[in-house]
Amino acid sequence: MSETKLERVGAFHFQLHGEMTFTHARSLLLQSESLFANLPDVEIDLMRVEKADSAGLALMLEWLARAAERDARVIFTEVPEIIHSVARLCQIESLLTGHIAQSSSG
Repeated sequence: MSETKLERVGAFHFQLHGEMTFTHARSLLLQSESLFANLPDVEIDLMRVEKADSAGLALMLEWLARAAERDARVIFTEVPEIIHSVARLCQIESLLTGHIAQSSSG
């Protein structure tokens, strides 16, 4: 397993590597605070996520809430199916509506 980190790959584009799990969610949130500060738009590519759970979904929702507080926008790409499944199970898919870009591979 590789190191879990949030990496800047463009002016507003970030890529998450590793796990979106209870073990790593807090660390990822802390990393994102300085990376996302003052950005009007943020795109987070989740293609390199190796493992995710409900904490990963909670992290995504926290990013959306914090962005809304500063009138910013967050778009997620390549969202793992487990995140979609947990959102459906919890009946909160609508909270992600408009924040997930269509996959280029599907």
